[in-house]
Amino acid sequence: MSKKRVGVITFHNYDNYGAILQSYALQKKLRELGTYPELIDYRCDYISNPFRLVNLKKKGLFNYIYGAIGHICYIPRRRKCNQFRKNMRYSEPVTAGNMQAVAGKYDIYISGSDQIWDYKLTNFDKTYFLDFVKKGKKKCSYAASIGEHIPPEKYQKDYEALLKDFDEILVREDYGADIVEKLTGKRPEVVCDPTLLLTAEEWNELLVDPKIKGKYILVYQLGINKELVDFTRRLKEKTGYRIVYIPFPLIGLLKCDCKIAIGPAEWMGLFKNAEYVVSDSFHGIVYSLLFNRKFFAMVNGHHMNRRVEQLLKLVNLSDRTIDNVSYEGLTEEIDFTYANEQLAGFRQHSLEHLRKLVEDEQEENADK
Repeated sequence: MSKKRVGVITFHNYDNYGAILQSYALQKKLRELGTYPELIDYRCDYISNPFRLVNLKKKGLFNYIYGAIGHICYIPRRRKCNQFRKNMRYSEPVTAGNMQAVAGKYDIYISGSDQIWDYKLTNFDKTYFLDFVKKGKKKCSYAASIGEHIPPEKYQKDYEALLKDFDEILVREDYGADIVEKLTGKRPEVVCDPTLLLTAEEWNELLVDPKIKGKYILVYQLGINKELVDFTRRLKEKTGYRIVYIPFPLIGLLKCDCKIAIGPAEWMGLFKNAEYVVSDSFHGIVYSLLFNRKFFAMVNGHHMNRRVEQLLKLVNLSDRTIDNVSYEGLTEEIDFTYANEQLAGFRQHSLEHLRKLVEDEQEENADK
């Protein structure tokens, strides 16, 4: 029997480390399950062109400027990100008005992972809901995120109709499952982000170790927050370690070694070899856990992060947030035994559900 073709639509082409790595991880596991997966090379116009007037109207001035600055910060890393993308397989490029080339190409369509169903992030781009797929094709999601709150009433009927057209929905967060259940009347299963489907040993095969002498504090910042900078300064004073910083623009001066042009492989290497990690990023905390690094998470401020809070609760490390630690407790060790067990269990649970998506389709076709 020939391999089933699987088309995955997600945020694969933005020079964000988490987006690229989750795209790679899901494709790798689908390949290991015996399918022929491709990333559908689709680009959301609203995200890809952050400087357009419509973005200003939708986001407001502060978020418009914030997004534009972030976009500019990503430019130096583009070459290395494109180099990493050579590890993945893509469809031909398609646009919202021209999805015919991939509308019937695959046996199974998967939407996810990442915040692809958040109307604010994509300007409610229905392509991420697989609205282009020909009838009779299997439509699923894996670890899709819908945002932190139920969509406004003006969108709810569309959400309901789009989601009810899926054969199987798997989401990334408990609160996402709550929202989908309210919209459809059916509660989806919660599975892990694709980056957690791979073990630290599997990621080790791809990463590049940094050429940094001595111990260092890694800071990976996505949002504008002076508290994160002030906390890092205290940690440096306590430990004496140098600071390595992967930028979003700093609020307040911080003496550091700034890594502007690194790709996903170098990014992972920095996490693996850090003595401490300070981050407001979900994937920053994911890789801190995978590599068992001492970390501190920022979960408030402009870059609100309920998904980090949920992840920390799962592994019983909710005390590892910036606002929970005392000065005396800054250098305490972390026992990762329970966290590693929880992540291994969650990984196995998620892989079983991913396997079921594929095997169900294979069995259906074998019976025909």
